[in-house]
Amino acid sequence: SRLASSCGCPADDLLLLTIQHHYNRSDTKEMNNSSNYFEVNLAKADFKFNAAHFVAFENFRERLHGHNYRVSVKLIGSRIRSDGYLIDFGDVKKVTRKICKGINERILIPTLSDVIDFVYKEDGSLELTCHVDDSKFVFPQDDCAFLPLKHSTAEELCVYLWGQIVSNLGVPFLRGRGITSMEITVAEDLAQEALFRYDIPADDPTDG
Repeated sequence: SRLASSCGCPADDLLLLTIQHHYNRSDTKEMNNSSNYFEVNLAKADFKFNAAHFVAFENFRERLHGHNYRVSVKLIGSRIRSDGYLIDFGDVKKVTRKICKGINERILIPTLSDVIDFVYKEDGSLELTCHVDDSKFVFPQDDCAFLPLKHSTAEELCVYLWGQIVSNLGVPFLRGRGITSMEITVAEDLAQEALFRYDIPADDPTDG
């Protein structure tokens, strides 16, 4: 374009400079409106947990097996604060690492299953019976991660992790940062993953 050539900048660079100039002049106020879109994505090497599980439902039970799960987090909002952040990466990393550590090297137990019964033994073990085929397992309770899920699928693990991350960061904090939704991806293997995206509630569900 004539304007681009007059300042010696490629057209794409000039567009970027124009947006940056407008952004600096507006002091973030005009940039923070509902038509804008910001996101941060985190997929760190230590966002992982190794766990054993099996999926069971009526007329079906997998064999007990394990995965090296990997987790990624995406937070989405329409505005950033005066510090220039949508959210500090460090806040998300700290919480996600803590949650992954809590279920690392564990057997995932879906406590809401309608085909699995549990008996907590006085010796500290857990006796598990799957009524699909009447198979029985005994695990040390300390080796188990008891999750409020119906199935230990990657999809339901996404929902669990979403809730844990929101709970740990806090709804008021997230909404105060202008974050409107969060997306969690759980990968069981290369090119084998589930994704869950859900809006951050307007009110803190733990209040009242």
